[in-house]
Amino acid sequence: MTPRVTTKPAWVQLYDARQVPVEFEHRSPGRPPSPIPRHKVGMTLSQGEINELQAWQERFSNLLNRKVSLGETVGILTRICTARVNRLSTRGEFSTLADLVEKLIG
Repeated sequence: MTPRVTTKPAWVQLYDARQVPVEFEHRSPGRPPSPIPRHKVGMTLSQGEINELQAWQERFSNLLNRKVSLGETVGILTRICTARVNRLSTRGEFSTLADLVEKLIG
């Protein structure tokens, strides 16, 4: 490929180069999507439940030597509860929520 010979002065060539439309990569504004999709949810909690979540958040943060988010805390506790329910030998034998909670923590 031979270089293109032009008789235009350099300043005109620079001006022409600035006029060439540049195609930018179009993407949605903001942070790129997470590799693990997350969903924002709303909850109504009592002050006691909020205090417990904050206490667990602090415990996990201290264990990991980094700030653990409230979402991570809820996720960890949810997985712990799932594992405990899976270990229960009796299924469907709970007449009340209190019965279930007692079996999980007992």
